[in-house]
Amino acid sequence: MRIQRQRLSLRQRVLWALVGIVAVFVGVQGVLAYLSLAEQEDDLADEWVLAEAQRLAAHVARAEIPGPRAAELLRPTPTLSAWLVDAAGQVVPQPLPEDLAALADGAHRPKRAGAELHAVVMTIPQGRLYVEYDAKKNEDKVNEFGIYLFVLGLLCVGLALVAAHWVAAVVVAPIERLTTQLTHWAPGSSIEQARSDEEARLFDAFHRVQDRFEEAVAREREFASNVRHEIRTPLTALRTDLELLSLAKQDGSAQSARLQRALSMVDALNVSIESARALSQHTSVQAESIDLAQCVDDALATLRGHPSMERLRVVNKVQPSTSVRADRHSLLTILRNLIRNSAEHAAPAECVVSYEAHCIAVTDDGPGIAAEDLAFIFDRYYRGRLKDSPDVEQGDHGLGLAIARQIADLNGWTLTAEPGPRQGVRFLLRLA
Repeated sequence: MRIQRQRLSLRQRVLWALVGIVAVFVGVQGVLAYLSLAEQEDDLADEWVLAEAQRLAAHVARAEIPGPRAAELLRPTPTLSAWLVDAAGQVVPQPLPEDLAALADGAHRPKRAGAELHAVVMTIPQGRLYVEYDAKKNEDKVNEFGIYLFVLGLLCVGLALVAAHWVAAVVVAPIERLTTQLTHWAPGSSIEQARSDEEARLFDAFHRVQDRFEEAVAREREFASNVRHEIRTPLTALRTDLELLSLAKQDGSAQSARLQRALSMVDALNVSIESARALSQHTSVQAESIDLAQCVDDALATLRGHPSMERLRVVNKVQPSTSVRADRHSLLTILRNLIRNSAEHAAPAECVVSYEAHCIAVTDDGPGIAAEDLAFIFDRYYRGRLKDSPDVEQGDHGLGLAIARQIADLNGWTLTAEPGPRQGVRFLLRLA
């Protein structure tokens, strides 16, 4: 049976991280203080032993050792001892410890059980002087200081634990609330409900939201595909019938004009369906070589019968031999929306479509757009000059230009707007 190891919660990790930092800091400072004091104690003991050796050497030079005061001078304290070995090899007092006899001149720290020794061996004219000091009591005080540091460090860690518990609660509380709310809000069941790790719970909630989102997108695409299929089938049949009827009506009558207009509307619907499919799926477009002048004429043909087109005179100044590489459906949709925008919001006016240096310009000489509105006209539902157009239904406000900009971005093109040469507005569609 596999046992799943319980992970620490975010609050616990913050808590132990803060306590760990304080513990390491206090521990390092305590160890450094203890080692520094111990080293200072050893250095002071060495200096003191050397000073005592120099003092005794002065007494020896004055012939006080050996002498009646020799015992007093060579055994001044229970922890300090000295020996003088004269030129004849006589030791005062006897005996000289063997571990000292083997030492060379200088300061030494000999090892002896139960003692902390500091020794100095000095050669003088009268012989060799040995001075030994037992710093065991000093070392015991240093160790006592180390115990105090350890207890103080424990108290600091305890205080840090209390403070870190409060800090962790304050810092992590918003994340815990977010985790709980998101976990309860995210659709689906969670396999991490019993775990206290906020990170795992957040990832689980996000994964569930992502899965649900991907399912919704898949269903939306499937629905759009089904609707597109269901619409295109009757549109194809309708176009076939309209073409047959238009062939039978070649007399230039009003009925024949209506049939041609109905064919244009069917073509416009097909273009809109393809553009909507590309926008909804964000698929890469297929560029092809197309006749730009004919594409402009086709866009105009799909707008025949539009009420506002009667007040707009469109001039196609694109040379008939002009060929560009672009997605036909996308270009048709953008041209239709730009020309229809001029028809709805600039008419009565003239709209000129021209092409130069990979840039299509759609220019009207209508009332124009206020400078403060130019930066927002491609936003969805932004009204701008639309508010002064009583002929446009409320639901159409701001959608045409927004769709045109979105299709341009999808194709890697640039669609901008600027004031017209004299008045009105000029839309620039850069294909490269």
